[in-house]
Amino acid sequence: MKKKIAILGNINPLYEPHYSMNAFLDGLNDRFDYNWVPTEMLADDAAQILKSYQGIIAGSGPYKSKEGVINGIRYARENNIPFLGTCSGFGYAVLEFGQSIFHLPKVYHPYERTDLEPGETFLQPLEFCSPEMHTISFKPLAGSLTNNIYNDVLLVSEESHCYYGIKNEMIAIFDENGFIVSGRSDDGEPKIMEYNKNGFFIVTLFLPQLKPGLTGTHPLLAAFCSAVEKESPVFS
Repeated sequence: MKKKIAILGNINPLYEPHYSMNAFLDGLNDRFDYNWVPTEMLADDAAQILKSYQGIIAGSGPYKSKEGVINGIRYARENNIPFLGTCSGFGYAVLEFGQSIFHLPKVYHPYERTDLEPGETFLQPLEFCSPEMHTISFKPLAGSLTNNIYNDVLLVSEESHCYYGIKNEMIAIFDENGFIVSGRSDDGEPKIMEYNKNGFFIVTLFLPQLKPGLTGTHPLLAAFCSAVEKESPVFS
């Protein structure tokens, strides 16, 4: 029986990151079944909806339900389901983790309000990024799953239009709890993070589905698919 992948998101067939994700999965020679799961469906009982899936992707936003996408990400993290979050998926994974470790009843994305108090969000605008599509580069952290996936490449280049990253003051706290920055740009901004208590839980401030790579399959997407098929950690 084929493994199933859930894409958390509200699909827009005309939005390049969405149709590129579909094109990637459609091009895998029928290895998986996949479905887009509207975020509003996850607001009440994400576990009931997601329990039949062996892999979860937080597709790029915008999302109709913040609570829904956070619930879906939490289900993946707490149940060690292979998970990949790209662009908006990065931001909402950061919100989910901060909400969980600080036991907060509610968290906010900066898109929601301009008058947020310290502690109400864990995101900040990226100083050296733009919402327009552009190329970013980062250095994978030695010994990380990210570094293994990119096969010890010293500098990785990717396509991005992601604008919000983790707050600088939160990085050490997240690191202590297992959610580590596994790649930074030359200017020091985090570009990719991984939760090292799970087999595969990676979030990116870039869009791997837009850059297939020299072999035709992006290494990060290939590693995610491998994790889904194995349902176990792909690297020690």
